[in-house]
Amino acid sequence: MGNNQTVAFCQTPPVSEPKQIEGVGRPSPAPASDPSIRLASSQVAFVILPGSEDPAALMRRGGLEVKWTRGGAAQTVPGHKLQEACVPRAVDVNLLLPTLYLHFLADDFLMQDRDIDLALKSGNDNSELIIALPGSYDVERVGDSFGCLAQHLARVLTFLRAEGEIPVGGCSMKAGGFGPHSKYSCRVDDSRVYFSLKTARPKSDITLDKASFGIPEAADLYLFVHNHCSVEHMDEDERSSFEACIEQLPDEGGSLANLACFLKVFYEGGFAYNERRVTGTKTYLPVNLGIACMSVVPAFEGQTGISTGYPFLVPSGFVPFADTVPVTIRAIHQMSSRHHRYGLCFTRCVMVWASDDFEQDGVLHYSIVAPHGGFFYAPAGLKDHRRLGGLVYAFGEARSALEAPEDLATAASGGAAPTCGDIAPGGGAGRANEDRRVCTVCLDAEATMAAVPCGHRAYCGACAGASAPTSRPCPVCRAAVADVLRVY
Repeated sequence: MGNNQTVAFCQTPPVSEPKQIEGVGRPSPAPASDPSIRLASSQVAFVILPGSEDPAALMRRGGLEVKWTRGGAAQTVPGHKLQEACVPRAVDVNLLLPTLYLHFLADDFLMQDRDIDLALKSGNDNSELIIALPGSYDVERVGDSFGCLAQHLARVLTFLRAEGEIPVGGCSMKAGGFGPHSKYSCRVDDSRVYFSLKTARPKSDITLDKASFGIPEAADLYLFVHNHCSVEHMDEDERSSFEACIEQLPDEGGSLANLACFLKVFYEGGFAYNERRVTGTKTYLPVNLGIACMSVVPAFEGQTGISTGYPFLVPSGFVPFADTVPVTIRAIHQMSSRHHRYGLCFTRCVMVWASDDFEQDGVLHYSIVAPHGGFFYAPAGLKDHRRLGGLVYAFGEARSALEAPEDLATAASGGAAPTCGDIAPGGGAGRANEDRRVCTVCLDAEATMAAVPCGHRAYCGACAGASAPTSRPCPVCRAAVADVLRVY
């Protein structure tokens, strides 16, 4: 992080005009552009593609054969019978996530394996990571010099001391002595407490320029670290105090800025970077090299951030509810009813599901919405998750192509709108999803109406007639809307 560098760790800035978006009762979102998406509310197979070839190119050339078993009968489906499904996006600036920058925990907030008895861990560094609060952060040292922040800081440190565990080193046999009974010794350090953080299932190779992102050079894998399990059970005062400290402590500089980074990881989660230490021909031991929180402010000059594009609206089968944890950042939580839980997508993952008539036609459908990984968001409860599905924010997605306005002159004359087959593959965006978008009002039907005069396609016919788009700015460019025009 640098030598006591003062940086801001403010939470994601509030999104203008947050709105609650509800579903309309379908089992999962399925815009009319591609009815096959309806079938992916459950029984979706996640296939991780090996190698380094672009996943979209591999699938489109028929490079994956699937042996699909249903009812005890297996059927081999060749690559050319896997049909790509069009997954729509919600092109609305209110739903965009900011670019995020990695800020790594200082060394004194980490623990080595020798510091605790490994019998107390539930797994290796790919499944569980340990962070620690040093003894120097003591509630007794919080004085009046902190002003109005003193109460928040005292409440946060009290909470952490109550929820943390005291590090205990493993017992070892004492040397010397005679007799039938052994004697042992162990180390206990009650000046600090530690916390166990679970990790998300996806563990992915790092293909980025490590130096530009601030990632340790020896790291091989990245994974997402969930926030501490106690966060879900905080009361409102405790939440407010954590948020106040996360926002204000960086201004204090030095060790308090480092504490802000620790609090963000504890409260919001973060990214971990592990080294593969080879132990055999096909085995390795994951060793953690660093844990980072995510901030909207760079950690150093010229740092590259983690960016995402407009979200894909996906059925529930794409975003497993069991892989999610509650969203704690209020600005994101308030974006919509689909932003209450979140998780991390697998990289190089193809979602595959069968058609209703699979036994007769042998057709499988597939989709690749986040070939390089990404975040996904889901509703708070299982029933809403099944009904509404979720949103996927793919890493490295460009926004500019989706922000281009429609040719209103062509639309007015009845020109044809592009279809799935009209979208030409190209680079990392070679998927049949690029210009399929969902209405930004209902997040359900296909957007076929463009705002006038800016030309951004953002509404379905029903919402354009019922919700008066002219009463609100364009969801893409924020310009005033004088009228709407159907795009053919």
